[in-house]
Amino acid sequence: MNAVRVAVIGAGGIGGVHLDAYAALPELCQVVGVADVQLEAAKARAEPLGASAFADYTELLDAVKPDAVSICTPPNMHLPVAAEAALRGVAVLCEKPPARTLAETEALVEACRTHGAPLQFAFCHRFHEPVQQAQELIASGKLGQVIQVYNRFGFRFARAGHSWFTDAETSGGGILIDTLVHSVDIFRALAGEVRRVDAAVGTTLPIAVEDSAAMLVTAESGAVGALTCSWVTPVSEAEVRIYGTEGEAVIDYAQPGGLAYRLAGDEEWTRLPFEKPNRFIRQAEAFLTAVQSGHEPHPGAEDGLAVMRVIEAAYASARRT
Repeated sequence: MNAVRVAVIGAGGIGGVHLDAYAALPELCQVVGVADVQLEAAKARAEPLGASAFADYTELLDAVKPDAVSICTPPNMHLPVAAEAALRGVAVLCEKPPARTLAETEALVEACRTHGAPLQFAFCHRFHEPVQQAQELIASGKLGQVIQVYNRFGFRFARAGHSWFTDAETSGGGILIDTLVHSVDIFRALAGEVRRVDAAVGTTLPIAVEDSAAMLVTAESGAVGALTCSWVTPVSEAEVRIYGTEGEAVIDYAQPGGLAYRLAGDEEWTRLPFEKPNRFIRQAEAFLTAVQSGHEPHPGAEDGLAVMRVIEAAYASARRT
């Protein structure tokens, strides 16, 4: 198959991550363009890869005619960029959150469907090997019925108050929409669709959006999830714990190994190998392979819509408390 001609729109930190992932897959793709409103930033990303740089994303789409794009802009630009890419039949890998609101996400999905443009949302934790190991362990039945899932992503965000992340007009909200989108997607991957959402948010910093959030979700299966995140806690934590009727499993992002689990009666934990550590390369590989093969990308449109329904319900719940 021919290599996918791919471009990245948005040359910030996550744009660099996507470019590094594509650069690691030369057998699957060729980076042909980078766009950013700050042209110098686009040039700095593009030149080492032999790609063209643009200040305007529509100019990029028309000049280099990529087969696929990564949308790595702030969330307020996800819908307009995706709509222009879809209009040209270009496949889209859209960073999280899918958009600022559920309505914008619906419009983004509809644009891609109308023009037959493949769409994948960048829920990168789906490609974290320990998360996939947990899915396999659950599917094997060894853990029994999943009863509870606990997840925490906590750290101190040095740029809070000095970036678009804390401007609601640009981002759609604070840490709930920025970080808990990952938590919701992980919960869905492990426990199934969400039927009930309760949430609370807090703000410690002098910013206009929430910098800490907690969500209690219930799956259609009956499993309960406690999902928490914060931008203001000094000790970083990234952990998922899964409790079933026959055992428990832990994903600790700070540990070098893969999934650790312990079944009823076990005295010791079993730790699985962690051989595929770069989830961003694996995400890019899945996207490019879907584009080449014509298969539906995953996680795709329905995953983005499902996550944003939960996010919208969480904000509604938080306003009531």
